[in-house]
Amino acid sequence: MNSKIFLTLMIILSTVFLVWAQPLTVTTTVNQTQIGVDQQLVFTIELTGEAAQQVGQPELPDMQGYLAFLGSGGTSQNISFVNGKMSVSKSFSFYYLATKEGTFTIPAITVIHDDKEYQSQPIHITITKGTQTAGTQAQGASPSTADEGTSAEADDLYVRTIVSKRRVYQNEPVIVTYRIYAAVRVTGYTITKLPETTGFWTEDIETPQQPQVNNQVINGVNYVTADIKKVAIFPTSAGKKTIGPMSLQCEVKVQNTRRSRDLFDSFFDDAFFGRTIRKSIESPAVEIDVLPLPAAGKPDDFAGAVGQYKLSAAIDKTEVETNEAITLKITISGSGNIRLLPQPNVTIPPDFEQYAPKETENISRQNNVISGSKTFEYVLVPRFPGVQKIKPVTFSYFDPRNDAYQTLTAPEIVINVARGTGQFVAVGGSGLSKEEVKYVGQDIRFIKLTPGILRAINYHIYTSAGFLSLLILPLFVLGAAFIYKNHVAKLSVNEAYARSRKANSMAMKRLAKAKSLLAETTLKEFYAEVASALTGFAADKLNKPKAGLMSDELEKEFNKKNIDSGLTKEYFDLIRMCDFQRFAPSTVAKDEMERSYKQARDVIIKLEKAL
Repeated sequence: MNSKIFLTLMIILSTVFLVWAQPLTVTTTVNQTQIGVDQQLVFTIELTGEAAQQVGQPELPDMQGYLAFLGSGGTSQNISFVNGKMSVSKSFSFYYLATKEGTFTIPAITVIHDDKEYQSQPIHITITKGTQTAGTQAQGASPSTADEGTSAEADDLYVRTIVSKRRVYQNEPVIVTYRIYAAVRVTGYTITKLPETTGFWTEDIETPQQPQVNNQVINGVNYVTADIKKVAIFPTSAGKKTIGPMSLQCEVKVQNTRRSRDLFDSFFDDAFFGRTIRKSIESPAVEIDVLPLPAAGKPDDFAGAVGQYKLSAAIDKTEVETNEAITLKITISGSGNIRLLPQPNVTIPPDFEQYAPKETENISRQNNVISGSKTFEYVLVPRFPGVQKIKPVTFSYFDPRNDAYQTLTAPEIVINVARGTGQFVAVGGSGLSKEEVKYVGQDIRFIKLTPGILRAINYHIYTSAGFLSLLILPLFVLGAAFIYKNHVAKLSVNEAYARSRKANSMAMKRLAKAKSLLAETTLKEFYAEVASALTGFAADKLNKPKAGLMSDELEKEFNKKNIDSGLTKEYFDLIRMCDFQRFAPSTVAKDEMERSYKQARDVIIKLEKAL
């Protein structure tokens, strides 16, 4: 430590006595002169001498198609002193990829300063087919594409895709971890491309803002590892599925590895004085084998849920009066794809008036498990007195741990309904359900008089309302034409106004296309068109881009417009239902699809008035 302090002080003092500067020299180097096709070459240009600070980046040579340019590795500058003489050097690094076999020469680099030319020496390069030496893998190459425990070839920096399972059932979760391995000093990283997950429903798993760092020795090399991203994926259909690669750009601190006769180079070769370069790496793609759910033993009410679950059903009151609202709460909890859990099989007595259930989700993404609960709240209003029974609630799911279907059953609920005030009166006495109550209309209808042709005495046509209306009609036509002209002009210059005016017609065209897909064989296409009509209508009315429009952003815009909370809930419930039917493995009858179509049409009409 004392010797380093002494050397540093000597360097600072020597800067006061500037003496002869070295002449400008140009040197080019490569990390290796013999490489294989698809391997990376590092080409460095170094300017040394007093004039190095006054010269910009030299022009790169023509690589004659043998090397493809990948990117710049950055610029570094060094100042050293030898026997009281100051030497300034500046280096530029560039990355190339070998593209074809052969032997060629990298031409000399020419630098002009003060009307004088300075040249480097040419470099002879040999490119062979598939030859690979240790430590010369192409930038971003990953030595492993397997699960945890597979051996990795030596490399200084790479990222791996680690999956919890490679063979799963449809809708069974797979935990995917992206882990970085570094044998160099990484000062930062940026995710430049997220993995493609077509065919999967994804849920991000919470990771610390600062990843936890560990050490791991692979093939005798000590790596620093960190899990930079975790995600749970749920395959939506059977077959071979591919998890795409994820790309990173890392900031890497490197040391100056050139040889020099400078006595103090070893001191400045410390990591603190190193230079930073950018290095791009990419995780390998991983293939998942997705098995179809077995057909044997599948319950009739099974709607695609996979995982481990529990079922509970409770009602807030069992002693009520007629026309008094009660709440039936059904909760499904456990681990699996909580968002796509379908409604359980519930049979409500016909003497109850019921409303669409309110759905509440509580999802946990910790400890590499997607778990939580989904609650369905039904508001029921008994209309007739008596003892009412809600039959046992059932819910079926597939348990991949046991490779078997399970059916959960909640106990029967008994409700005693007493006669309250203002109840409906049934024709023919009590004990009739609401389907049996008949509406009694008018028993006496007035005789309709046929209009005659009689006219009042002293009647004049020019005093009639019809004649006066014909006189005023041209004024209304002119006014309407003026308004229409302004409307057309506004459409041509105001994009937001034009989109808002055409929003309803565009939505109805999408719904018309959805209506043409009303069939069980085109279920997913039908719900995709309904969802497109709903989101497209809102985007046009609010002048927002449809692509990337998030539900949270849309809900904030609805709140700003003071849209009725009930209408807002109905709109987002429809979108969630469409997403469920598009991605969940379920079947829906045609009459249910027709109800969804009519409900979407009604919601758009209501929103047209509100927005």
